[in-house]
Amino acid sequence: MGNVIQMATERPSRSWKIVVHFERREDGGVQAYCNEVPGFVLSHRDLIALLADIQPALDGILSVQFEQPIVTTPLEDIRSYLESCGVLEPRHLPEIVEYVAQRAA
Repeated sequence: MGNVIQMATERPSRSWKIVVHFERREDGGVQAYCNEVPGFVLSHRDLIALLADIQPALDGILSVQFEQPIVTTPLEDIRSYLESCGVLEPRHLPEIVEYVAQRAA
């Protein structure tokens, strides 16, 4: 007889959209927050450093809240892409950045 293949019977993984908002601080720094993710507020003097901290912070907070590993991935922003191609004038501080959160494989 042939090989028996076990098919996964678990429900497929869900995904969620997370919208992270950005604001300038009075001292010139930047703050990121998401009202839908309790405890998620980041602040930094440098936008690039702040952007680098967002994904690990979301992964950690959501993994604790869901009690299982969660990974987040930033969605490609069409405006950022058009800016990098020279189609649109670059802006320095995004209003929002969207992320997708999913259960880790």
